[in-house]
Amino acid sequence: MVHLCKLVFREAGYEVRGATSGRQALRMVLEEMPDVILLDVMMPGMDGIEVCRRIRQQTERIPKIIMYTADDRDSTRTNSLAAGANHFLTKRIPIFELPDKIRGFLAAGTGPLAYAAPAINL
Repeated sequence: MVHLCKLVFREAGYEVRGATSGRQALRMVLEEMPDVILLDVMMPGMDGIEVCRRIRQQTERIPKIIMYTADDRDSTRTNSLAAGANHFLTKRIPIFELPDKIRGFLAAGTGPLAYAAPAINL
């Protein structure tokens, strides 16, 4: 999934970095501070909700965080937003629509619970 996301976002003109585990994602974010982070809830090593929580605790310049996951339970949405995610999208949204959706989020402004890249960590 990471490789497909990278391809789709690069084709749309984004600069992209990818991580295959929660711990790797957290390290990358703290080193690079991307404009937008696209996190899956279900990642090995550390889930996306915990990664989100730690990013919010450990950074002053807080990037936009979008959870993109197959887990569409209300509790997962609630926990993601409580951990600091700006937006929550389910994988029912086709991956090829993500770049345009994220552009729309950025154009709409900031703020939690609004729909929330040019550098994206996957």
